[in-house]
Amino acid sequence: MRQALKDSWWKVPLYCAAAGWISYQIKIRLGPFLAMTRLSDGDSVTVALDQTRWMLLSAVLFLAVLLAGGLGFFRRMTRQELFASSTVLVVWNVASGLLTTFLSGSGILVSAALFLAQLEDWRSIFSQLASAAGLSPWLGAAAGWASPWLFVLFGRSSD
Repeated sequence: MRQALKDSWWKVPLYCAAAGWISYQIKIRLGPFLAMTRLSDGDSVTVALDQTRWMLLSAVLFLAVLLAGGLGFFRRMTRQELFASSTVLVVWNVASGLLTTFLSGSGILVSAALFLAQLEDWRSIFSQLASAAGLSPWLGAAAGWASPWLFVLFGRSSD
């Protein structure tokens, strides 16, 4: 079992990074068509983001990533393997989130945070829901950071 954990620790972080990048690409390419609205006020036209449609797009992408990973990529992994692999990503999420929050003045760090945001886009629904509900941004961040543990629900029982 220990060997299986050594062989699978990287699977959830790699999948989530790829899924985050794909989710980000879908949002920037389809978002203007699906979530932007044109508001006309006489002679002027204003383009605005429809928050409800944007959150719906984010929720659909989150569920697609979760189901594709759980039912497809990770179906042969045990719950223990998924928990260990997900925990690697959760620890990374917390560390990078706190680091970018407390060291936000550095230009290099800002660039790194913007790049990492692309890789973490698949779980952005949590921060959007917290914001829409008027909750603390930390609550949305914590839920997003912990979201890789949801893959454990799709794991098979131990051998």
